[in-house]
Amino acid sequence: MPRKKTIPPEPLETFTIDEGRITVEIREGSCNIIGRGLHKRDTHEELRVRVLDWVVEHYLSSEGRRAIKHDFMKSASALEAEMARSGFFPEVTDLDSVRRRIYPWVREHLDILTKLVLERMSKNAAD
Repeated sequence: MPRKKTIPPEPLETFTIDEGRITVEIREGSCNIIGRGLHKRDTHEELRVRVLDWVVEHYLSSEGRRAIKHDFMKSASALEAEMARSGFFPEVTDLDSVRRRIYPWVREHLDILTKLVLERMSKNAAD
């Protein structure tokens, strides 16, 4: 006899944008979509966000980019070594995932956040 299909929990909020062509669902950890491997994807996403928060604390301030003595974002192996040294990420045992998945994503988002801070600073200076 086939298994009963799992019904995913409802999102916290749902709304449409762009004249009803795009539906946006707001979810949190308690109402994630259920599926094969999705819990691993969600756990990895949370880890990437934590790493990005940690990197941003070192690299950015409200006044722009901070002066750093040891630039650990210069390469994936330098980020991996700094993460291991910090002790904040004991769950990272697969160092290959840092090089292939975490580092490129964090580098891209750090660049975006840096540009946003610099843009905001130039707007404030112009005012």
